[in-house]
Amino acid sequence: MIGEPANPFATPLEILPEWYFFPVFQILRTVPNKLLGVLLMAAVPAGLLTVPFLENVNKFQNPFRRPVATTVFLIGTVVALWLELSCFYLLINLLTLGLF
Repeated sequence: MIGEPANPFATPLEILPEWYFFPVFQILRTVPNKLLGVLLMAAVPAGLLTVPFLENVNKFQNPFRRPVATTVFLIGTVVALWLELSCFYLLINLLTLGLF
């Protein structure tokens, strides 16, 4: 045996996707179950597509009178910032190791 056996579920640090795939890559790395990760990736556009239909009844411009849209916006912003910061942490580690 030349080295240790390959683990298909562990991604080496040398392998990095393009910048526009980093959020999806981080979702797959942070969620332990791969099927759940794929379902979460599919839930993002599906959830964004359902918001206009949920808020179609309420025509107010005040965000405090539109709780569904405000909640989706706040949760989406927090998740996007969390994914961005985790990608930034990954890039800092790779720059420190000299792999990127």
